[in-house]
Amino acid sequence: MRGGDSLALAAASLLVLSTATSHGGSEPDARRTENWPSWRGPTGQGYAHESNVPLTWSESENLLWKTDLPGRGNSSPIIWGDRIFLTAASQNGHERYVLCVRAADGKMLWKQVASNKAPPGKTHDWNGYASSSCVTDGARVYAFFGTPGLFCYDFEGNLVWKHDFGIFTSETGWGTAASPFLFEDLVIQNCDNDGPQALPPGHKSEEAAPMALVALDKKTGEVRWRADRDQGRGFSTPILITAAKGQPDLVLNGPRGVWAYDPRTGKERWHCERKAPGEWETNPARFGEPLPVFNQETLFAASGRPGPFQAIRLGGAGDVTRSHLVWEVVRKGHRDVSSPILWEDLIYAVDSKGFLTCQEVKTAQFVYNERIGDRALASPVEIGGKLLFVLDDGTTLVLQPGGEFKVLHKNVLGEGKALDFAASPAVAGDRLYLRSQSRLYCIGERK
Repeated sequence: MRGGDSLALAAASLLVLSTATSHGGSEPDARRTENWPSWRGPTGQGYAHESNVPLTWSESENLLWKTDLPGRGNSSPIIWGDRIFLTAASQNGHERYVLCVRAADGKMLWKQVASNKAPPGKTHDWNGYASSSCVTDGARVYAFFGTPGLFCYDFEGNLVWKHDFGIFTSETGWGTAASPFLFEDLVIQNCDNDGPQALPPGHKSEEAAPMALVALDKKTGEVRWRADRDQGRGFSTPILITAAKGQPDLVLNGPRGVWAYDPRTGKERWHCERKAPGEWETNPARFGEPLPVFNQETLFAASGRPGPFQAIRLGGAGDVTRSHLVWEVVRKGHRDVSSPILWEDLIYAVDSKGFLTCQEVKTAQFVYNERIGDRALASPVEIGGKLLFVLDDGTTLVLQPGGEFKVLHKNVLGEGKALDFAASPAVAGDRLYLRSQSRLYCIGERK
């Protein structure tokens, strides 16, 4: 499909997204996931559909290959055909890389230095300088690094264009992590940041990146629309949902709540605010980095910090905070870096301290709360009706979904180092791909 029609690609994406809602209450779609073109897969929900990926592995079992990667990073593998795309950065962040690995054997096909001049700025230990995952349409690959910009390469590693948004600021020095998103002929980037007031000394206000959601022409990199948000730093990636009458809504979880836009124009369609007691500037409900999950009627969004977890009825317009809020409960655990996963009317969410909750979508009642490890930063995936949760030390738990906490398998890769596995898994065909800070692993059955 390299060089295929972008409108056809968008229509296919909408079809996949609409069928993804079946996982929330009816029979799941059984089509295989052959490509993993964006973070959390074709649906943005972590569903791999039917797959023959083995559910047990180790350094000596069902490990087809592992490849050392230059630099470090937390971005997830993005797969199209026999190409795997990742980002990485040097230890100090001065150099940012876009990588292409061959899926058949793990051979590094090319490495491009996207940036080696932009000041790296500060970042959090959980984040690093290469946390945003690439996105691809089968012809080009797009990679975002914050202040260095958004880069477009062809599949041979040639730079097609680069767009410079300006300086991304964070008063706390946590860096950037939102991944680019493709819709029709647009590449859309969440640019939530703390704006001009947080610029380093000596910089002018116009040098700051826009506190906005920005759409670029995916062929040229020119700005097509901009939706100002002015919400402060945020780390989430947009998702696409099919609303009433087949209308596509571009939904972004952010610091102040959930906003939906017309993906073709950037015009706001609806929003649901998220607040907690206290002044907004010290409000613990901010951030909103987890991707929402959704079924045919409702969207579920966590705040990213201990605070409100909301169920929002779809189909509204304007401010739906009062009219479409189905329920709101408080997650009292720890920071939510990982995004939840919805499966058969239950929502599973693991926080940064490794506490996994299972919650009913209709009543918001918590079914269980179990600790599965010391820390979890990666988002879970579903494979063949089983749920996979990756811990930061390289341990992956395979769970049987349902009202009873049941671990089916416990798999271990790596050296057991903290913060080593923060990238979310990827699935393509009958293979599972796991990324540590410095290695890429391919899991599958030998044939």
